[in-house]
Parts: sequence; structure tokens; C-alpha cells
Amino acid sequence: MDDRCQKHDRFVLKGGCPARAFEEVDVRVPVAVRAHANVGNVEFRCMGPAVIRKDCNRGPCCPVSTFTVSQRMRVDIPINFGAQAEVGEECVSFSGRNERFENDEDEKCNCGCR
Repeated sequence: MDDRCQKHDRFVLKGGCPARAFEEVDVRVPVAVRAHANVGNVEFRCMGPAVIRKDCNRGPCCPVSTFTVSQRMRVDIPINFGAQAEVGEECVSFSGRNERFENDEDEKCNCGCR
């Protein structure tokens, strides 16, 4: 290689004979997102008095009397959400198309640079 050949990041020049090659490729990587959550201290407070409802008992005398007690409550649940992303194996596939952005004169130039 003679001293007129200069290496650059994207192409090699020799005496005014620039060349660039472009390829279109498909780049893929699978990504998995895994969510996580942590629950803090749960707090609650009663909203009004408890309500007692007598269940339907048949007959004047029952061996067991049943009823239901309900209470309206406000429940404060602190939740800290997060996520972690993991990537799989990368993949590059050739799209089958390439383009030259230099003119046809570049075809005739034999630079000899490698």
C-alpha cells in the first residue's frame, strides 16, 4: 500500500478514489420485560359503623341463628412497581439490497487499497 492510501473510519481513500459500500440489514434482538412489585405496609380505616344482617332463619325456633357482619373500609395499599428488561441473542440478516452512492466513475478507478 503506498503512502497515498489513508484509512478512515468509514472508507479508504487513495489519490481521489473514494468508495463507500452500503448494505441494508435487518437487526433483531428479542426483549423480555419482567415486572415486579413490592407491597408496603397496608393501612386501613373504617368508613362508618358495621352493619349486621340477620340471615333468613326458618321457623320459630332454630338450633342455630346466623347473621352477616359487614364493614366498609378504606384500604391504602402502597405498591412499588418496577421492571427489568433482558435481551436475548442478537441477529443480523442480509436484506438482499445494497446501494452505491458514488458515481459510476468509481467502477473504473483501480485504487489497489485494501
